[in-house]
Amino acid sequence: MLEQDEFTNLSKMNFDVSEEQAMILEQVDRACKGFRPIEDKCYLEHRINDQVKPYFAKAHLLGLPVSRKYGDGQGADMVTYALAVERIGREGTGLRTFFSVHMALGQMTIQHWGTEEQKTRFLTSATKGEDILAFGLTEPGAGSDPTALTTYFEEKEGKYLLTGQKMWISLGSTASKILVFAYPKGKREGMCGFVMDTSTPGYKSEIIPHKLGLPTADTSTVYLDRAEVAKEDMLGPPGKGMSVALSGLMNGRLSVAAGCVGVMQDCLDEAVRYAGVRFQHGKLIGKHQLIQRHIGIMSMNLDAAKLLLLKAAFVKQKYEENPKNAELRDATDLAVTKAKYFAANKSFDSANRAVQIFGANGYSLENRPARHLADSRVTMIYEGANEILEQKMALGSLGKGFEAYS
Repeated sequence: MLEQDEFTNLSKMNFDVSEEQAMILEQVDRACKGFRPIEDKCYLEHRINDQVKPYFAKAHLLGLPVSRKYGDGQGADMVTYALAVERIGREGTGLRTFFSVHMALGQMTIQHWGTEEQKTRFLTSATKGEDILAFGLTEPGAGSDPTALTTYFEEKEGKYLLTGQKMWISLGSTASKILVFAYPKGKREGMCGFVMDTSTPGYKSEIIPHKLGLPTADTSTVYLDRAEVAKEDMLGPPGKGMSVALSGLMNGRLSVAAGCVGVMQDCLDEAVRYAGVRFQHGKLIGKHQLIQRHIGIMSMNLDAAKLLLLKAAFVKQKYEENPKNAELRDATDLAVTKAKYFAANKSFDSANRAVQIFGANGYSLENRPARHLADSRVTMIYEGANEILEQKMALGSLGKGFEAYS
């Protein structure tokens, strides 16, 4: 018989959470449980939830990934951040979208690219909820191809004036600050990023009605008519706007992946609960083999998505600590892409299976699976449509030189 001391544990892998992580996650869990009735009410009334900012600001949860140097920043590493957003995702994709945009696309992008003065000015207020951040990249003719955007800027009297239209902008009518991307007037290169105040003259937004899902989330069209940005509010070096935008999308994909894992968890919880109380054909439906098949597949997909998420968050943290390492950047991009793609698709699948288990009751928005089904569909489109992510994953194996678009 082999003795225990004959083995040496060479692995650094650890799926446990630390005491500090547990405290943060318990804080997030308490806040989410308290907020659920508010979100439920807004969803059934089909109106934007305007209580997200004050509620979560009071809970000190609007600056999770931001350094403690700035305002109410919590200094969470990427794994802790992902686990927190996963918990938020259980409450619904509409609520999670608020956090993804404000923190991942907004705060994390500013934290990576901003000057110290910009980080102090923008992040301090954003972590306290005094400012809410949006991300303005997508346009009517520029979705999966951001290089096709037509918004342009010109310089005048020490300021930049931006003109154009952005579409499908989450928080576009709610945010007080927005990251906007534009080309120099008359040019198709040299894209730049800016942080714009939404109260500036020339900024106008309209909420997009009649969406398939996300009724509690603000999704807007933004119109810019010579809207002013101060020169000191350009984000990143001149001409590096595309790099700024792509890094923001990487942050966003990690956040979407985390939220989708939360959706999967909630769908599984709801399915198991319902299968334990619903009788058909003389017994609980949880005892029917085909119902068990749905639940077994949901459980397996949840575990797989969670593992992809943890790996992506772990690699992303290493990149955060070594931001000039191009190899780490590419590895992070690929890991985040896989996590987002798998979690988005399987969250929709889990919601669909949960609806099926609920039967006719699953078709009612009074039950959570129906809401998850309507809301999770968009995750296969925004922050990287399925088809684009499939190409990115293929290039991870094929290598450069096989790009479909170059």
